[in-house]
Amino acid sequence: MNLIIVGVGKVGETLVENLIKEEHDVMVIDVDAMKVSSVVNRFDVNGVTGNAIERNVLLSAGVDKADFVIACTNRDEMNVLCCVLARKLGAKRTIARVRDPEYFKEMDNMKEDLGLDYFFNPELNTAIEISQVLKFPSAINVESFAGGRANMVEFFISEDNPIVGKTLSTISKEYGNNVLVGTIQRGNDVIIPHGDSVIKKNDVVYIIGDEAEISLFAKKIKMYKRKIKTALIIGGGKVGYYLAKELASSNINVKVIEKEKQRAQELSEALPYSTVILGDGTDEIVLAEEGLKNTDACITLTGMDEENVIVALYATQQGVEKVVAKVDRPSVLGMVKKLGLDTAVSPRLVIANHIVRFVRAHQSDNANNIATLYKLHDKVEAIEFTVSDTFVGVNTPIKNLKIKRGILIGGIVRDEKFILPSGDTKFRKGDRVIVVTAIKQITALTQILK
Repeated sequence: MNLIIVGVGKVGETLVENLIKEEHDVMVIDVDAMKVSSVVNRFDVNGVTGNAIERNVLLSAGVDKADFVIACTNRDEMNVLCCVLARKLGAKRTIARVRDPEYFKEMDNMKEDLGLDYFFNPELNTAIEISQVLKFPSAINVESFAGGRANMVEFFISEDNPIVGKTLSTISKEYGNNVLVGTIQRGNDVIIPHGDSVIKKNDVVYIIGDEAEISLFAKKIKMYKRKIKTALIIGGGKVGYYLAKELASSNINVKVIEKEKQRAQELSEALPYSTVILGDGTDEIVLAEEGLKNTDACITLTGMDEENVIVALYATQQGVEKVVAKVDRPSVLGMVKKLGLDTAVSPRLVIANHIVRFVRAHQSDNANNIATLYKLHDKVEAIEFTVSDTFVGVNTPIKNLKIKRGILIGGIVRDEKFILPSGDTKFRKGDRVIVVTAIKQITALTQILK
């Protein structure tokens, strides 16, 4: 597909990096010639220097042949205006970055009139991702399917875990849960397992099921941590604001530490159900005074990766059970985890995954049944499809379908309930099917069949 990315700052650059992995033809536009040159040389894409709300600039970038125009500059109004103009000049679809909370609230009502197909808010999406992780305090990461009716939860398996050395079929018999091990990460390898696969120490396993069943399974394998009731957020920027709202709506007692006086005052007014403290969240004395040791979760969201990592590691050392750090640079996430911090979230990567998912879902006219897509270390994907009445496998037992190697049916959500499929399970129209696959570029459910 032909994609135009407008604005190659931090978010735009991450989008380029992830979208070229999908084998799209990417063109970038930015007013900064040095940024354009840097991205063009680094990723071997095409580029135009200029203002993307000028007709001639968009035309020189090939907007009339563009399948997508993705506007992600740091100005909301420019992003929206660019998308409106791009649509008028022939772009098939448009995506805009909209960060302002008040502006963002109105976008649902305005989207259709403006010709926008999708709009995104990196800070809100990051806050939602963090709030999902906090539902499972013992997890490294959590991804959701079918509006939260099913989850894929990432657990680290330590040496003393009772499932070490056991096959998946044995684990199923002994623990008898309505969950499935969808993927195993072992070192640099990512494995789609089968019944004879053995769990080893230091594996990272991805468990698929509904929230209650995964929590029960975590209890049985001695990995359950009690629900989070109190949370301390360090940094009251946009992510901190959205996260405080999310957590307060789940009846979690939230305290936000913000060092800028004016911002702290704004947050106090905007977050009536949270406590806002004016102070330096990187100060050991302030953290002690605000009860760091007694909080269930600490989330570090300052504007500096280094501060977030250091405070998060300190919180871990102080005995906080669940610690999450915001790390803007995706390239350092691996190093951060090796320092002993299990959960780190990159807003850039969160948004890149959202955009890749949306673009993949519209890659062909037959691909509109993709609902959700997650990439696991660029080696395995977990994709949610909606079964249409034209799918050839409708009303056929799974065991009778000729499913390609490297594909696992991870679960089905039907009538808002999670089903762990067996060979006798039949797909029905409207089912939400979770497919785990090592095959790249799957865009439609029919592609899982030989």
